[in-house]
Amino acid sequence: MTRPLLLLPGLNNTGAVFADVVAAIDPRIDARAPTLPALDRVDALADHLLAGLPGRFHLCGFSFGGYVALAMLARAPDRIAGLALAGSLPGADGDAGRDNRERAIATARSGGYEAMVQANATAAFHPDSIANADLMARRAAMVADYGAGRFIAHSAAAMARPDRTDRLASFDGPLILMAGEADPLTPRARMEELVGSARTHVVAGAGHLLPMERPRAMADLLSHWMLDN
Repeated sequence: MTRPLLLLPGLNNTGAVFADVVAAIDPRIDARAPTLPALDRVDALADHLLAGLPGRFHLCGFSFGGYVALAMLARAPDRIAGLALAGSLPGADGDAGRDNRERAIATARSGGYEAMVQANATAAFHPDSIANADLMARRAAMVADYGAGRFIAHSAAAMARPDRTDRLASFDGPLILMAGEADPLTPRARMEELVGSARTHVVAGAGHLLPMERPRAMADLLSHWMLDN
């Protein structure tokens, strides 16, 4: 019997960010990685996804996808059989974060979206990954497919999202958090503070883009987590 797992991509990512994770995951798991539509509220994205899913399923949100995953948990807690967050935390943007997003939206609207994202590669990847030409080319193609319009909508959704720290704390199902060891956006100490060290997994050799950099490690973590619970 297969078990459904929904994988939600991050900002600047289509479902292709999980291509190697899906290929490596245990075959007993029905892993699906949709590309999120250009909706500008996380609750609207949650409703869109919930309408097409089976009654209960496991859920993994990467980065921005984690914000959507927590919105899904808030709207349909009885349908979430287990929750994984990768490179994502439940808090809301602060003033500095919102200011940064506003500037990024303005750049995207002026035609500079792809150049802006490519310039930020050093913040997205482990230093060892930057020299991987194939990985960089795959990411560039994914960013082009994602597009400026989707970026603007999802950035607005990220700015407007509420703090869902309490929602994460109240979830009593199977839960894990994952991050790359060189990810500056999801500090290990903050993860352990939220869910404890036993449910926090730091993956060596990865930066923020864990699903592309270390897909086998992520697939193994998700497979054991799902099949053991």
